[in-house]
Amino acid sequence: MDGVVLRQVNVNKNYVEYKFEARGKLKNYFTTDKMFIEYNTDISQIPVSILTIPFVASILPLMWVTDTVLWIEEIDRTFYDATYRLKEAYQNLYNYYPLKGNFISARYVNNTYDVTRESLLLFSGGMDAHTTYIRHIDTDPILCNIQGWYKSLEDTDKAADADYRDISKFAEIEGRQFEFVKSNFAVIVNAKCFDKHIKKKLGDTWWHGFNHSMGFISIAIPLAYKFGVKNVYIASSVPMGEYVHCASYVSTDGEFKFAQSGGCVHDGSELTRQDKAHVIVEHVNKLNRDYPIRVCSFNDKNCCACDKCFRSVLGITAEGGDVRKFGFDIEGSLKDFYEKEMETNMVLHRVEGEGSLHWPAIRQRMKDNYDLLNDEQKEFVDWFMTYDFIGKRKKAIWEHRFKDFFKIIANRIKNK
Repeated sequence: MDGVVLRQVNVNKNYVEYKFEARGKLKNYFTTDKMFIEYNTDISQIPVSILTIPFVASILPLMWVTDTVLWIEEIDRTFYDATYRLKEAYQNLYNYYPLKGNFISARYVNNTYDVTRESLLLFSGGMDAHTTYIRHIDTDPILCNIQGWYKSLEDTDKAADADYRDISKFAEIEGRQFEFVKSNFAVIVNAKCFDKHIKKKLGDTWWHGFNHSMGFISIAIPLAYKFGVKNVYIASSVPMGEYVHCASYVSTDGEFKFAQSGGCVHDGSELTRQDKAHVIVEHVNKLNRDYPIRVCSFNDKNCCACDKCFRSVLGITAEGGDVRKFGFDIEGSLKDFYEKEMETNMVLHRVEGEGSLHWPAIRQRMKDNYDLLNDEQKEFVDWFMTYDFIGKRKKAIWEHRFKDFFKIIANRIKNK
């Protein structure tokens, strides 16, 4: 029968490795037959039925979309029951694509643990994560950063190393426990195979549509179990009212349950992105010190030029915040920096989507707070509010196509 069999779960102090066999049509869906997780704390005394949860959650959606079966030896009973509600929640999200498939365990273990603290926070160091941290700072959250793009433990990753550097420093300043995790969960499924057979019908990629939330939350569960944490917190990235397809959603993440007492909180979906900027700026104003955040996912610092950086700079400025206090090292005035960026690299900026989805709330807060801004901020806001982004973008695209016509055609032929 088509599916996956988990053959072994090998644990050595802070390291767990899952050896599995893909059968039938699923053979081409995997890049490896091993998944690994390296924690920075000893997990060897945690029950195998709990340690199996990350593997199951990381690949189970693949069983759903391919109508195949996952076989394992043992699993936590609470989590097993929760997978039916998880599947139903995802089915409601992707109501046009039938989710079938299943997983079967030889044993179901009724684990329990003593709850001694409230929260473990999945912490990327970006604006969503910082907002959830600030909102629940009184729960003394464990900060947990999970990196899933390693193909082996020997791999290096510039952005991941920067995450470790920045978050460990932040945790030290804040006096919080910090847990760092390395894994290959994000690369064990063959994304090209998924795109070829599933993406068009599903309307989403494996990583964005199913994998990232399932992997991050489940990998944190053994830590929550060990440290007696009641809830794994994951910051919302999709505001309430925006109905989009995304692995991390208010109706899906909250269905995670484990060991009778453990759960997951999808935090902050009632807040818009601009609301989150307000929470952070207000918090930093009270602290009266620098408070670096990093929104560039694949850089070791904020580049200040990409759409995510520009969006964050706009949002912070709209709340009267000094962006340089937040880790955006911009030389010269904000207006001069971004005017030059747009004139030079407008073809790279997705201003159409930004302008319709993110900028309306930012523009409104700029109007609301205009009298509270300093001269540099007012100059920047005046430029932003009057700059012809759409017109400049259209012109840049036409110039790019004319200048690089033959190069564009060659790339299209090459990528067919």
